[in-house]
Amino acid sequence: MMESKSLSAVVSGVAGVAAVAILAVSLRGGFVVRVQAAEPAQEKKSASDTYVGPTTPWGHPDLQGVWNNSTNTPLERMTADEQERGRIAQRPVREATDGTGAAWPETGGRLERAFLVVDPPDGRIPMRAEAIERLVAREKARDGRGEADSWLDRNTWERCISRTLPVAMIPNLYNNNYQILQTPDYVVIQMEMIHEARIIPLDGRAHASDRVRQWLGDSRGHWEGRTLVIETTNFNDKLDGGDIQPSHVIQTGHRGSGRTLRLVERFTRVNAGTIDYRFTVEDPQTFTRPYTVAIPMRKATEDTALYEYACHEGNYAMLNLLKGGRANEQAAVDASRLMSRQRTEAGHPGIREPAVPIIPPR
Repeated sequence: MMESKSLSAVVSGVAGVAAVAILAVSLRGGFVVRVQAAEPAQEKKSASDTYVGPTTPWGHPDLQGVWNNSTNTPLERMTADEQERGRIAQRPVREATDGTGAAWPETGGRLERAFLVVDPPDGRIPMRAEAIERLVAREKARDGRGEADSWLDRNTWERCISRTLPVAMIPNLYNNNYQILQTPDYVVIQMEMIHEARIIPLDGRAHASDRVRQWLGDSRGHWEGRTLVIETTNFNDKLDGGDIQPSHVIQTGHRGSGRTLRLVERFTRVNAGTIDYRFTVEDPQTFTRPYTVAIPMRKATEDTALYEYACHEGNYAMLNLLKGGRANEQAAVDASRLMSRQRTEAGHPGIREPAVPIIPPR
């Protein structure tokens, strides 16, 4: 016999057994405990592990349809200090614009996770010190440049070139739809934003020559069970804007040039309405180790269609940005000439005070 307070010690002593049956019988204020080994515990499987989804006529898992990955869950974990500094930096812009400027954002709600980065477990993208220094240097290189001195001062999204990868697969404020089409030898991922289509061969061919560099890289796909795996290499070295840091960077944008970037994506249909989408980024020049992001993609209704994102045809913004830049430059020249004339006419050429220039009303 033993005191009742010792029962927990006995139970904890058999905790190493996969499963046990414990019989405790009260006997004169104590317990007689008999421990009997039960059947080995079976590992519980989630519904996604046992889900058997539809297949194509040729036997591949069917991922076809329109999918949406909208969420306002942030990409990575930010420290309290970083969040506060961000709010301070955004304050003048918010006060000037009375908001974010987005008219119809697709918020999508938050996930159960606090951030999209799932590895490293701390949710931080692991930057190399040299890569951070490069970013700071590129910001300093903007000194003396206006926001629209050239089209090169604007990012590739504004210029309707590309949102690039993996940026194009990360949800933004709007247009977070993707249409997947399949044949026995190819998978096509049509992205709503900038209407880019990724045509990915599945026939085992080698990557293109290392000399062939593209905005969306060179993708090759294969199946690992129910998971579509896509490896992309051969990105060009201007994903972050090239030699000039753009005046406005793409949200969740690039932290390296792209020259040594390798991207591995995984698409697994876990139920009728969800694809578990994950990508892993490797770039030894930019990151101390690879990092992985997980974003669920939800099936849209059957009547959902992707509408054309006529970026170039409707890109009045770029034209007006450059026109505005030239108008600002001319205004600065005109103001300088006026100040010079006023000093001269006031009898104080070459001296600003006391001839304070006053711009006459128009």
